[in-house]
Amino acid sequence: MLPFTYDALQERFATVRPWAKNAIGDATNRCAICMGYTLKLTPSQDDATIQTIMNADLKSSFQGAPPLAGGPRPGVLPGSGQPLNGLSQQLFIRASELLPRVQRAHGQPDIEGVCKDVSPKVLGRKGVLYLENCYQTTGDKKYSFLFLQWTNGDHWDLFDGTNIVAQEQRLVGNNHSGQLYFWQAR
Repeated sequence: MLPFTYDALQERFATVRPWAKNAIGDATNRCAICMGYTLKLTPSQDDATIQTIMNADLKSSFQGAPPLAGGPRPGVLPGSGQPLNGLSQQLFIRASELLPRVQRAHGQPDIEGVCKDVSPKVLGRKGVLYLENCYQTTGDKKYSFLFLQWTNGDHWDLFDGTNIVAQEQRLVGNNHSGQLYFWQAR
């Protein structure tokens, strides 16, 4: 179980989502940025950050974003002993790299398994969801066939007991064969 109430998670999530959209736009997946901030986690030195994928357009957009209220501050990442130069190095960019950090910080999920098998156990509970291999990326679409749909896109989100919050979709009927990880809020 997470050490946060659902209301506290929801407040931080509502703060970071518009900020992340303003900072990096719609073309880049923002779920790891949003959930890392929501759960108060910052990357280790070997994790990919916004800095890792920075190009001229993204740099311009990111530098023009307002300060992130309650967000990480430039300085030394606790436990790393290494200085970080700016907010772009303190926000996750890859969903898969956030998983081991959440597990280290908050333990194993309360519910875990193949999505189509365990999603009924999540219904009615509030917390954080990680869906692994749940949607088609651009690369997946390139290699998929009519009857064989590759999915390797991952997604972090809040779950309000019924809906996947950012996607504004119900979890009911989600029958993909990827993994579902769920940490319940207090």
